[in-house]
Amino acid sequence: MENPILEAKKELIQWIKEMDELEDIAELLEIKNRKTSVSKVAESQAEYVVKDDFDERFAKGIPHDEMRRRTFEFIESLPWKQ
Repeated sequence: MENPILEAKKELIQWIKEMDELEDIAELLEIKNRKTSVSKVAESQAEYVVKDDFDERFAKGIPHDEMRRRTFEFIESLPWKQ
């Protein structure tokens, strides 16, 4: 018994060989390009694994008191109309 996937592929290949309509062929090419571009994107995303360094960045951040002081300084430096 032959593999059903191979049978389906052979049937599709024969059907495509007999196609004469440019619009239908263009539609098949669009489907092909969508399928290949999805797999290409998925492969390249696997290469860029992002490290979760939230704790390190949080430790290097500005302390609460310093941020509060800077915020008040910024607000007071704005050109308020009186």
